[in-house]
Formats: sequence, C-alpha cells, structure tokens
Amino acid sequence: YTYPYECTEQLSSRLLGIQALWDVLQAFHCKDLPEVSVLKTKLESDLNTLTGRQYSNGGFGYWTNRNDSYADPYMSVHVAHCLAVLVNKKVFDVDKKMLNNSLKYLENIESEINQLSHAKYWSDLTRFSLISYALYVRAKHLQNVADEASQLFQRSGFDKLSLEALGWLLVALSTDKNNKKVQIIEIIYKHLKGKVSETSETANFITSYGDDGQSVMLHSNQRTDAILLEALLYIDPNSALCTKLCKGLQAHKVKGAWKSTQENCFVLIALDKYFHIKEKDTPDFVANIWLDNDYCGQHQYKGRTTNTHTVNIPMKVILSPSSSDTSNNNNKNLIMHKDGNGRLYYRIALNYAPSNLQLNAVNYGFKVERTYVAINDSSHAQKQSDGTWKFKLGEKIKVILIMTTTQRRYHIALVDYLPAGCEPLNTKLKGTLTGDTQSSVTRSNRNLYYCGCRPYSTIGWTEHENLRDERAEAFRSLLWPGVYEWTYVMRATCAGTFIIPPAKAEEMYSPENFGRCGTEKVIIE
Repeated sequence: YTYPYECTEQLSSRLLGIQALWDVLQAFHCKDLPEVSVLKTKLESDLNTLTGRQYSNGGFGYWTNRNDSYADPYMSVHVAHCLAVLVNKKVFDVDKKMLNNSLKYLENIESEINQLSHAKYWSDLTRFSLISYALYVRAKHLQNVADEASQLFQRSGFDKLSLEALGWLLVALSTDKNNKKVQIIEIIYKHLKGKVSETSETANFITSYGDDGQSVMLHSNQRTDAILLEALLYIDPNSALCTKLCKGLQAHKVKGAWKSTQENCFVLIALDKYFHIKEKDTPDFVANIWLDNDYCGQHQYKGRTTNTHTVNIPMKVILSPSSSDTSNNNNKNLIMHKDGNGRLYYRIALNYAPSNLQLNAVNYGFKVERTYVAINDSSHAQKQSDGTWKFKLGEKIKVILIMTTTQRRYHIALVDYLPAGCEPLNTKLKGTLTGDTQSSVTRSNRNLYYCGCRPYSTIGWTEHENLRDERAEAFRSLLWPGVYEWTYVMRATCAGTFIIPPAKAEEMYSPENFGRCGTEKVIIE
C-alpha cells in the first residue's frame, strides 16, 4: 500500500505493515508480491529516511527534524513501534543509536508532552492514550512495564482511557502477570466486553474520541478494533471474539487495503498475531460431514489456501426420516469431523421457503419500513382501512423505504420487490420526469443522527443501485448505525389485484442478519 506524500507516519506505517505481515506473505506465496530483494531495498530506503528525521531527544516529527520544529509525541511513539517490529522480525538490522534514542524518548513521554506549549489544549483522554501507546511499544521491545501500566490505570480509571489505550495497557500488563496485574486485566476485559457489538459472524467495538483524538492520535474505529484484537490475543486467545473481530476487520477491506495507512498497519499487526496464534499449524487434514448416520461428503485440505468448498444437503433429505432412526423423531444431528492438523473454518446455513406467502415484518438486524406516495395527485395512492393499497392505473408512485440498523453492518443489500402490476422508472432518463423533481432512484439520504454521531454520508448512502423488471436494489459495503431512507419511482401499468412481496435488507455474506417489512396487497384500477 503506497501513499504519495511519504511523511513520517506513512513511511513508518508502510514499514510496519510489510514487516508485520512478512510471515503470512511467505506462507501463502502471494504471486503478485515483488521479489524479496526488492522489498528489502525499499524498506531499507524508508528506514534511512526515518533516521534522518530523528531529533536529538529521540523523537520524530511529521516531516523534518529542523531546529525550528519539534518532535510530535504520537509520531515519535509510532516510529518506535515500527522499530520494535523490525527488531523482532530480524529481517535486517536497525541502527542501535536510533533505537536507543527512541526508547529514551518513550521512557520520558509524559515530560516530553508537557514541554509542548500546545499540549495544554489536549484532553486527558489523549494524554493517557499517548502514554499507554508508549508503554505498549516498550513492551514490544521486551521491557517489563507492567508496574507502570498498573500505576497509569490507577491514575486514570476508565473515564480517562479510550478503548485503544485500554488495549495497549492490556499488552503492557501482560509482561508481568502476577496476581495484582491479572486482577487489573480481568477488570479491563470485563469493561471491554460491555463495549462490544456482536453478530453471528463479526464483532466490533463501539468507541469515539474528541476532536484532538482525531488530530493527535489519528483515531479510527477500525484501528480500535485491530488494537483490541491484538490485546485479546495476548490475554484470551481462545475467545470467540478474536475470530469475530478478525472477520469484521476483513469485511472493511476495499481493494486489498483499509481506509488509511494507520488502519493498514494496525490491522496487519493484529492479523499477524492472529496468524501465529490461531493458524500456526499448516493445514493437513480431512473434514468429513454426516447427517446422523448418512454420510454427506468430505474434503482434504493440504497446505495454506484461501479457497472454500461447499456441501449442499437438500431440504427433502433433512425432512425425511433418518435411515437409522426407527422412531418418529424428526430431529437430526449434523456432524462435522476434522482429522489432522490445522484450523478448520466452517459455516452452516439453512435456505428455506415460507409455507405461507403472507409474511409478517421481522427484524434480525435490520428494521425495514415501506410506504407509497402519489406524485401527481394524493388520490392516486391511498391506503385503505384494511391495509390494502389502491393505485390509479397509469400513474406514477413514489416508493419510500426506511431501513434502520443499530450496529455496524457489512456488504448490505436493500431489495424491494414491486407488485406485478407495476414497473420501475428511471427518472434520470428523458420522458420520465415527475412532478416531484427530487424523486429518482439516486435520491438516498441518511437524514437522522444515531446516538449523537455524525452521519456517515450527507449526500447519499448507497454505493450502487439497480432497477430491474421486478425489483429495485441498493447496496453499500459498510453501513454505520443509523436510519437510512431510499426512494425510487414506479408506474402502475396493469389493472388488477396483486400481492406486494416484502422489502428486505440483508448482509450478503451473512444473510442470517436480515430484516423485512410485511406482505401487502394492492388494487390497481
């Protein structure tokens, strides 16, 4: 991942990211990677540039080490973090003087902050985050900083520590797990469990910083998730949260990268830790599947790969009596067995059809509401007392969909099925202008705030939209908690009575997280 400006943060983050994922890249033999010699040459060049930017006190600035400038605390800790990873990976040597000066700066981080005139405007949350990050990096340099981490926690408490700072402190505390430190770790861990939002497959932490957290700490939500994933792998590697956080982070990736160089390096550091703890054994096993005593298939896994394999079991087989069951009990056991070394990831899903077309609204992650509004005259679309809609034949109708989610969602599809007597209109085309000039398939707004948070997009939340013969579709790869509105226009083209299927929202790769409105009926005349 390259960034054209190459400030100190971007250089050190590139070094961090490549070095952190070095073992993973070698294990999976990525064909698009440059030669190792090319990578090493680039890394050495970046490191030499960083060496020339170090101040006499061991710190670093964003661009230079001129006398009329100053070392930035966050940047200084971040470069020291980069040096820690370089030393631990042992791909090439790090200048001892540069390393020792950097560690000296970290040991005096609080006094270095106090010497900056503008630091008086920083919140305690930001100050303690910087100190926590410094302790974390010193722990990565194999220094025992558990006592200092414990003292910092006693000074600050939860009110003055961000979730990122708590993650960094957990790593620092784990350098010396005596009874007192273990107790503090358990207190922090319990607090973090109350801040996590989980689905069946993913997890993320709910967090926020003040403005100085954005400008000084370069904070982001995905970086917080990555930092806490690494921390959990230190204190509770067997937690199901680890795998869920890992999948949640991977869902944020777009074209092989996250939103910033900061997110890239911290996510890759967490994934490297995950790889060495959860996937240290090279896969060499056979996975077998049974439905009771009926054998359903197997697959052999040998070597590391990202390929997946699917076994489909028809519904009629699931509903039919078991070959070994003489009772009338229809309950069956799905059995998966792994024989060999390596980690097996699997997902069990059930695809089914409803027995009744009259479906009620449900909310399993999404609340979906739908209403119809006449464009030219209010009498053209009216809802009757029994819930049935009446449309005027040949008239244009605006469809308004409102989707609500209380958690972060990934790869969302919002789909609305039209009644058979209607067809969608693309109002961007000539000849389909409506009386409401704002109505079109591209009008989509997140117009409400959620928990005081700023809307993710003030222009339109959709990334892609489709108008098909029988349905309208809207998509987004990442959706923040909130209330979203999307509208399109259709025309009533055929007289008669028609069923209106429910509008549905779902995560495309976790379809068990979905929601729909209820089935309705329309009379067109």
